[in-house]
Amino acid sequence: MKLENNNKQIIKRITNSSLKSNKLRNIFVVIAIVLTTFMISSVFSIGASFIKNYHIMSVRLAETTANVYLPNPKEEQIKAIEKLGISDFIGKEILVGQIVKKDIQKSNGNVFLKYYDKENWQKQITPAIGDVKGNYPTKENEVMMSKKALELLGKEKSKIGDKINISYSDNEGSEIKKEFVLSGIYTTYGFKFDTGYIAVSEKFIKSNNLNISDNGILSFTLKDSKKNEAPDLLESNVELDEGQLYQYCYDIDQDSKEMARSSVAVIGTIGLFIVFSGYLLIYNIMHIAVTKDIHFYGLMKTIGASPKQIKKIVKGQVFRLSTIGIPIGLILGFVVSFILVPMLISTISSGTDVNAMPSEISFSPLIFICATLFSLFTISLSCRKPAKIAGSISPTESLRYSGSKGNKQKKDRKSTNGGKLYKMAWYNVFRDKKRAILVFASLFIGIITYLSVNTFLDCLSMENYINKRVSNDFEIQNRKAIDGKINDRFIKEIKSMDGVKSVSNFKLSNLQRDINEMPDFKAVYREDSEELDERMRFSEEIEKAHSTYVSPLIVGVDDVAIEKYNDKNNVKIDVEAFKSGKMALIDNECYSEKKNKYIIDKNFKKEKIILRGKHNNSLNFNATQIIHDPNLLVDTGLPTVYISLHQLEKLDKSAVNYTLHINVDKKYEKAINSDIKKMTKDKNLLVISKSEKIKELKSSEMIMDIIGGGMSIILILIGLLNFINVMVTSINIRLKELAVMESIGMTKKQIKKMLTLEGVYYAGITTLFVSTLGMTIVFIISEMAKKIADYAKFIFPTVPLISLSILIFAVCLITPSIAYKYSSKKSVTERLK
Repeated sequence: MKLENNNKQIIKRITNSSLKSNKLRNIFVVIAIVLTTFMISSVFSIGASFIKNYHIMSVRLAETTANVYLPNPKEEQIKAIEKLGISDFIGKEILVGQIVKKDIQKSNGNVFLKYYDKENWQKQITPAIGDVKGNYPTKENEVMMSKKALELLGKEKSKIGDKINISYSDNEGSEIKKEFVLSGIYTTYGFKFDTGYIAVSEKFIKSNNLNISDNGILSFTLKDSKKNEAPDLLESNVELDEGQLYQYCYDIDQDSKEMARSSVAVIGTIGLFIVFSGYLLIYNIMHIAVTKDIHFYGLMKTIGASPKQIKKIVKGQVFRLSTIGIPIGLILGFVVSFILVPMLISTISSGTDVNAMPSEISFSPLIFICATLFSLFTISLSCRKPAKIAGSISPTESLRYSGSKGNKQKKDRKSTNGGKLYKMAWYNVFRDKKRAILVFASLFIGIITYLSVNTFLDCLSMENYINKRVSNDFEIQNRKAIDGKINDRFIKEIKSMDGVKSVSNFKLSNLQRDINEMPDFKAVYREDSEELDERMRFSEEIEKAHSTYVSPLIVGVDDVAIEKYNDKNNVKIDVEAFKSGKMALIDNECYSEKKNKYIIDKNFKKEKIILRGKHNNSLNFNATQIIHDPNLLVDTGLPTVYISLHQLEKLDKSAVNYTLHINVDKKYEKAINSDIKKMTKDKNLLVISKSEKIKELKSSEMIMDIIGGGMSIILILIGLLNFINVMVTSINIRLKELAVMESIGMTKKQIKKMLTLEGVYYAGITTLFVSTLGMTIVFIISEMAKKIADYAKFIFPTVPLISLSILIFAVCLITPSIAYKYSSKKSVTERLK
């Protein structure tokens, strides 16, 4: 029976001595631990912050946490809804009026006066706004205003306590002038950037005899568990008056959760790659160290050291080094998270909703605790095998240790051409299958982690964002459809500019249409309450109109625009039928009985409509529903029928030029931009320039590239370091074998060539794996990115893949020969000892 010596102090001294005698190895181990800990902590910190802030952005863009709305509710309806117990919060808001247009400095904007009750303001509105200063109004003459409202009124410099004189039109259409005192200011983030809000007090509502039954909306936030059954419960338990309709808005909440799930999957996948890469790196470094010191561990056995004690020496060295590496990695992760993460988040959210996503950091000790535990787990796992080798080696075995188990002897290989270098190299690659798998895994994981991060960031690039949001180089919008602002001379002047490739014109008109079904307002996605009110008034006007006719908005689309729409849209249409006037396109956002606005009602395709012109003429069209896309066709905000521009001009010669889509040659873009600004300066037209939007985002994208590029470089370095370590280990283990080959006549040049060929095989096989299995993984990650952001677009990483392939071959070709050169400086006789 073997007795174990209890020499704890001696073990500590040996461990310390071993650390002091292997300073270079210690540096590599610490670097590996720092990189692993840093990457784990920073990736998870960035991920957690992004998920949280994306959810806040979703709420802000929705302008409320509410997701069901009921206009003009009666008291008994409110009580019935409360009894159902399906809501977390139930709020009330009342539309008081709208600022008279002449008082607004920017005529394209709107400012609304509204009242929010306590539940609505605190639980539903407050989470969707920011930079709140002051308090909600309590006195009759107090108001709280959004910064956009102050800007539109030309009172940006107003402070809390200042007096504000405004004129507004109430719900009866009467103009009222009143002086208010500013009690608070806040920032809104919704999609309507030209809309401001003024919040009035409860005392104001009472003094003006306003109530929710006549002028308001009930907004309630459903419990997550009740969302599926809520429509049926509301329909069966709450009796509605004629004209009342529920508005359901689940899309944002569902999109946010889907994004969160996809983000967790992406971050988890990348995190797994990082952990595995760190494991391989630390394992390879320790394996080299144990291989070099294997004779020392054999001698330790001869003086009575037990396997357990030797394992403690090996593991003790790594864990002591981890007390240096882990804190440094955590500190670096902390710095990156609290300095660079806000920049990254603001970059991802740049654009029209640039301010909607906060750059707040979700600091949680749990993230750094988990990063520490992951690092310790990785370190423990990676040094387990080297420690086992050192602990189980006998003094005799240590003298002839070759790095592979000798208990399984392979059969002799009989071949007439086995001495050829390329065959010897191929055999050497797969002679030790575990080592071969380790090499391939080291390279594959490092490269795929790099490509995954790189592709994920490319999918969320600002170029993709702009291309999704803005389809044309320039857009000029006559938003109020004022006749004469965009006339034929104006269009002709733009077409004559050097570098203009195409100009698409959209005209707007009101024409009578034979009614076959009423527009369904239940399908309309609610953006704000006054839009709902506007749509309901539109519906009431239709009902009051002649029973046979209705007057929707008609947009004329020219040939260039309809061809572009058909080219970029997933659902193709018959372009020739549209151009010839046989087909009309119906916007499915308003003309559909489906709750999901992205679904086309197939039955509607069979509809036929008659448009009656303003010159005692009419035209028949086959109606086809289309997916609403304001980037390809203009958005009027109301039920719209799109027909050929030539057909619209037949029906209404006075149709107003509404929007121009302009595409230009890039080298003339700057000059054209300047000319368009001069032309539109005094016309109060909205001009959107794609190049200017890209310029706005350029600095943010640079930050994103630096952060993503820096992390990607670290990841690929980990992979390459793994390969170098494995190759160095392999050559060190085979030094005696190579010395024997040299002693029987093989030249150093031939040995270097054989080792180089081994590197070629490693590089070639790894490239094959990356090009097949690796690209599948990258594509899956790009699909996850599409669920995180609707503008995400997969672009095959051709340049990174080619660059990495060249880098892999270069490293694999150079490393073996260099490692052999430095390892074979001693004579053959000395190496054979």
